[in-house]
Amino acid sequence: DAVDFAYHFGLVSGVEETKFAPNSPMTRAQLVTVLYRAAGSPEVTVTTNFEDLDVGAYYYNAVVWGNVMGVVNGTSDTTFSPNAYVTREQLATILYRYAQEKQYDVSGHNDLSAFADAARVSAYAKEAMQWAVDAGLISGIGDNLVPQNGANRAQVATMLMRFAENVNQ
Repeated sequence: DAVDFAYHFGLVSGVEETKFAPNSPMTRAQLVTVLYRAAGSPEVTVTTNFEDLDVGAYYYNAVVWGNVMGVVNGTSDTTFSPNAYVTREQLATILYRYAQEKQYDVSGHNDLSAFADAARVSAYAKEAMQWAVDAGLISGIGDNLVPQNGANRAQVATMLMRFAENVNQ
């Protein structure tokens, strides 16, 4: 259902005409492009300090937009790492910032202590992960959040569908 949702609304496309590749990892550039599409692909008239972006790449406007809007940060002051796989905590953080930019309610915060690896959540992502768990966007894998694990395309589609159902109201 989540893949159908994300595909139907034009947020993601397949890797081939008849294949989605749900277990393939999603890159940071791909995720930001998905959110850029969800925002209506607004015109971008500025540039960026990220030196590792290809100006002609499919993701360029999305990354510039996301950075200007405060939805995404770089991996340093001058790099974005567009081809790095997005982690589960990065995904939660980016969705949290996107919700803030859209002025959605992000006041809910769930105690993460029910997860055996709660201490592994990075400091920058803690508040976002608490919100994502509270909003029902992310759940554990067994008893763990596995925050530094890469998020695959199916997990991203699922979180986007849950975001639309639970947050975007």
